[in-house]
Parts: sequence; structure tokens; C-alpha cells
Amino acid sequence: MIYRAITLATLFLVGQFLIPGYAETPELNPPGESPFEHGFVDIKFLNAYFGTLGQKIEVEPGNKNVPLTVVLSSSGTEDITGIRGILSLPVGFSSASSSNGLIQAESLQTAPSGQAFSLTFFVNLDNSINIHDYSGTVKITYSRVRESGERTVFFDFNFKVTGKSVLNLKADNPFLQPASNNDIAIKVENSGSGALNNVDITIQNTQNSNTTAASAGNLDNVVLDQNHWNVGTVPAGSSNSFPFKAFVPQSLAGQTVHLPLLVKYFDGQGNQITTTRTVDFIIGPASTTSILSISSPSYLLMGVMQNLTLEVQNTSPSKISDVSISITPNSNNLKIFQDNKWFIKEINPLTESKLVIPVFADSSIEGQAVNYDVNIQYTKEGSTVIEKQNFATYIRGVIDISVYGVDVSEIAEKKMIIGNVLNQGNIKAVFGSVTIEPLENSNIKKSNQYIGDIDIDAPVPFNVPVESNGELSGDQKVLVTLTYKDSLLQQHTITQVDMVSFGTAAPQTNQDFSQIQLVILLAIAAGIGGIVFKIKKSKRVPIEKKVTTGAS
Repeated sequence: MIYRAITLATLFLVGQFLIPGYAETPELNPPGESPFEHGFVDIKFLNAYFGTLGQKIEVEPGNKNVPLTVVLSSSGTEDITGIRGILSLPVGFSSASSSNGLIQAESLQTAPSGQAFSLTFFVNLDNSINIHDYSGTVKITYSRVRESGERTVFFDFNFKVTGKSVLNLKADNPFLQPASNNDIAIKVENSGSGALNNVDITIQNTQNSNTTAASAGNLDNVVLDQNHWNVGTVPAGSSNSFPFKAFVPQSLAGQTVHLPLLVKYFDGQGNQITTTRTVDFIIGPASTTSILSISSPSYLLMGVMQNLTLEVQNTSPSKISDVSISITPNSNNLKIFQDNKWFIKEINPLTESKLVIPVFADSSIEGQAVNYDVNIQYTKEGSTVIEKQNFATYIRGVIDISVYGVDVSEIAEKKMIIGNVLNQGNIKAVFGSVTIEPLENSNIKKSNQYIGDIDIDAPVPFNVPVESNGELSGDQKVLVTLTYKDSLLQQHTITQVDMVSFGTAAPQTNQDFSQIQLVILLAIAAGIGGIVFKIKKSKRVPIEKKVTTGAS
């Protein structure tokens, strides 16, 4: 009985500790508040973009008075009215209409509960801003219908300056040959500041997908091998090309034909844009085969007297005679130092003749291409033939570089191979670099130095630190290599062999030893000299004096 009473008492005490803990749990919810009730706001933010409601637009730095629309939702239980908004945007965005600098907008309509509404702000974009995402804040002031007083809510949002895409289509070579299958490439250019995304192009009014005869405009009977191209994305300021083949019948010789294209792409706001473009082609005459081929150099030098050498080749199996050639450059800054007409008596079949034309290119056209119009007249098989051709040459500056004064110097207790690079041309070289390499038995390690631009007004020095595998002494042969790039960023290399002298290295201890040896030798020589002197003195024979007495 006693044990039973103890057990009951223990259970009672444990219950006193546990039951109050469970009893306190309902107090987590304040009295009278249901766990199914939530606090609803009157307005929710939905979106923000440049453009008007339902119509997004592309914008770029420098645009003025462009609409920025903020889309909101009346999510409360009451209709709201008296809606006004103020924007806070980063530096570079300003109000297009407000004189006090505030970017404001208001809605004169009542926003019914559960429906979306919008506020449109008009802003200016400064030229200094970039094309990317930005953050802003909008302050909304409103009133509930049948309720006095105003309420205020703030929303942070992101928006994007997309840049503007500008589409243009043109043929790389608009000239086609009749009665032949022509290779065509059409270039899709984007000269704007925003990308053309997922560009898709088709030919309008086509008959089938493989061998296509376009039936729009005057492209009847022109056979195309394709009618659809997925060009992809064309970034701002760049271009993509798509190729195809077109057979042009002889009946279209000498005409201009028009190729209608349907273009679809997505702009920076995600809108799909559908537009049409027309690419024009010029069909050549019925026979445009020239039997004269003119070969020209790819470039001329600027600021020096030189010869422009042209090779005129007769590609036909018949001889031509009385060849008259006139050449006219399209730039007044390229001078031909004689009459621009040349005569060739005759050119045999499949042979060539050369024209040597003295010219001078002024410095103002450096880095440009000069076109030349060529008028040719000749006689072939008794008939006079007139042709027109053209060619072009690039005008590049003169870079005349030499390396001199290669020697050894000590700079900051460090042996250096020094020298100078002299440019006697008329334009600078860029990305210059000097490399020193050992030759024969030289123990110098290979090393180099970047010297950058090589101007024309003064020598450019170099000093390459010397590292070696042993003691540096005597004359050592090295290979000096200079590399640089010209105005077309083509690399050039100059190499030369030089002999550099590091002198004769004699340790100080050997010099001291030589001096001591000299003193000892002098002392020995002096001693030997004294001994020899004594010996000679001891061997001397006394001279007797003889007295002769006369007879008395």
C-alpha cells in the first residue's frame, strides 16, 4: 500500500510540471485572432519597364522624354483612388516634365479592387549612363474609397536600359553574272546599341523549301537553293552573313532585280519584331568576260617616290594589239608623275606585259585604300574592244629600323647588354621587343626586354639584364633579335650578330702574389749581382811597376 501511494504521488507531481507547459501553447496566437486570417495590402507591385501599358520599347543613353511605366495591382478589399506616384532613380535619370526635379505621375481613374492599373512617368536618360539593369524606388500615395486620409506605400524594383537595335540588310557583292550559278552572301548589320536576338529570315512568296524560284517582283525564273536562314543573334555594332546560291537566266542580263525578305527577331525588351527588307542585285551584261587581267601590288608606301608596277596579261588564245590603258586614282593625294595613258603595241596570247608608273602618296592618305579606274581599248581579230576595270592599293607608312651600339654596361651593379633602335621611316612601329641569345661558346642565358613603340624622332635605347651560367669575361658572340609590328599589326623581325666584351677578369689575390714575386726576384737579382762583383774583384792581377835604369 505504501508503494502504491508513493507511485500515485509521483505521477501527480510529474503532471503538475507537464500540463502547464501544454496549457501555455494556445497563447502563441493572441486572443480573438484566427490562424486563417492574414493582413492584406492595398497595392502590389507587378512590373516596371520603358514604354506604355502593354507596349515595351527599347531605349538607349541620350533618349529624352521616354515613358517608364510601373504596373501595379489593387489587391485590397476596397477600391482606391487619388493615386499618385514619385520615382527615385539613379544618377543619370531625370524628369522630362517637372521643373522641381521630381519624376511624378498620377492616375485620374479609380482602381477597382482586384484589378491592375499603371502609372507612366516620363524621364530623360543622360548620355553618360550604360546599357544594363538599374534599380529604382516608387512611392505610391492613394486613398481608399469611402475613407478619409491618405496612405503611402513604397516599392523597390528593377528596370533595364536595353539599347536600340537597328537592322539593315545588304549584299556583300550586288553584281551577278547571267547564265551562271552565283555565290551570294547577304550581310545582316546592326548599327544600333542593342542586340538583334534570334534573327530569322525567309524569302517572301516562295514555292518550295529546297529549289526555290522567287515569284515576287522581277525575280521570275531566278532559282535559289535556299529560302530560310536562322542567322542567330547579331550584337550591337556588328554583322552576320548568310550565304546561298542563285542561278540567273540569260534573259535578265543588264537588269536590276529585287529580293524581298521577311525578317523576324526579338528586341531588347523581348518583343518579337516582324519587318520586311529588300536587297537589290545588278545583273551584268550578256558577256562580261575580259581577256585582260591586271595584277597590282597590294600596297604602296607613303611619303616616298616609288613605282607602281602593273602586270597586264592576255588570257586569250589570240594576240591583241594597239592596247591603250588609262588609269585614274580616286584620290588627289596620290600623284602620277606622267601622263596617265600608256600604250602597248601588242601582247601575245597567254603572255604579259608590265607597266611601271612613277607615283607619290601624300601623308594625308596613310592607312587608306586608293581605288583606280582603268579604261582599256585594244584590237582583237580586227575588232576594237573597250573594257573598264578597277583595282585598289593600300597606302602604308615607311618603317626603316636598324639596331646599333650594342655593348656591355653596368647599371646598378648589374651587367647589361645595351644598344639603340633607330627608326628612319615616317611612321612609328609598335610592340617592339629585343631578345639576346648566346652564340657559339657564350655562357650568356637567353633574355629579352619589351621596348614598346619605336618612334621616328629619336633612338629608342634598350638594356637587357645579363644572366649567365658561369663567369662573364672576354669577348662573347650574341644574336640580337628585334621584333615589332607595323600599322596593319603585321609582325616583322630583324636579327644581327654582335660581339660584346666583358673584359679580362683577374682576381685581386693573383695581383698581390705577382707583386711579391717581383720583389723577391729583384732581391735575388741584387744578391747575385753582388756575388759576381766580388768574384771579379778577387780575381784581379796586380800590375807591377817596372823601373828602367839607364847606363851610367
